[in-house]
Amino acid sequence: MLLVSCEADYVMFDSSKSFVAFPEGSTSIAEQGGMVGIPVYVVATEGSPSVTVDFDFDITDIASPAIEGEDFSLVNDSKTLSISEGWGYDTIWILPVDNDVFGGSKYFNVVLTSNSQNYEFGAISTNAVEIEDNEHPLQQWIGTYSVETTTIYYDNFGGETWTVTTAPDPDDVSNLRVTGIGNDPSKNGGYSEVVTIIGAVDLEEKTITFSAGSEVGTHAAFSGPIELYLGDESGGFDEGASIVGDLSDDGSISVDFMAFQFVGGLNAGLTWGVFGTTWTKTAKKAAPMSYPAADQVKQIKLHR
Repeated sequence: MLLVSCEADYVMFDSSKSFVAFPEGSTSIAEQGGMVGIPVYVVATEGSPSVTVDFDFDITDIASPAIEGEDFSLVNDSKTLSISEGWGYDTIWILPVDNDVFGGSKYFNVVLTSNSQNYEFGAISTNAVEIEDNEHPLQQWIGTYSVETTTIYYDNFGGETWTVTTAPDPDDVSNLRVTGIGNDPSKNGGYSEVVTIIGAVDLEEKTITFSAGSEVGTHAAFSGPIELYLGDESGGFDEGASIVGDLSDDGSISVDFMAFQFVGGLNAGLTWGVFGTTWTKTAKKAAPMSYPAADQVKQIKLHR
């Protein structure tokens, strides 16, 4: 019997590897959502000297800049963070200003500028912040929907449920960007690629309109793009007619006779199905994550 022994080769962490960084490169703040924290981490060995970290705000080359004192305020006493134990984190607290004017989302960068121990900055030394405007005229219909379907024609699986998200169109305030129509991985195999389409909203008529032939995705199993048309009870569809749905004041949407046509792949020319749909909002756009004060969280120590 041949016995072979070896000694574990441990990766050692020493002070030369200490660094300062943001854990994430971006932060979204709802204009009406209250104070939000942006943590800054100092990674160092236990027993390292205390360290202060300086930061600043930068709006250079930003088309829609958020102005400190006008669009947001810094809650911290200064633009210097203090990590007394020499490792762990401190938090930059931002309070957005909720006004009554729609001006679209605004942006600024939080930049780490220096630290008292001259540690290297990590991979993420800038955090891009978006302040989301809550006065968007289509706000009632922006968010995530559970879409229940009623089969009008053909669907082999039946009872499909789609998760559809809607978002503002940065190029046209009267449009919504809609993603996920027709996609139910649990029933029809789902899409390998999901395509965002435009829904044009008429607030006076309370309607949303999709253009005929809008590509909504590529089917995973059949490797073919799928386009959206106005269908009928026999499985036919009108290549020139728009698909028009109704908007309700409670944020729900209904769209009937949504027909899905394969335009490529194994089933080119096949109508997947024609559906009536009921859209129920399950969530607004996800709220940004906030962080508790450092002394409320057990910090993870890095030992030699």
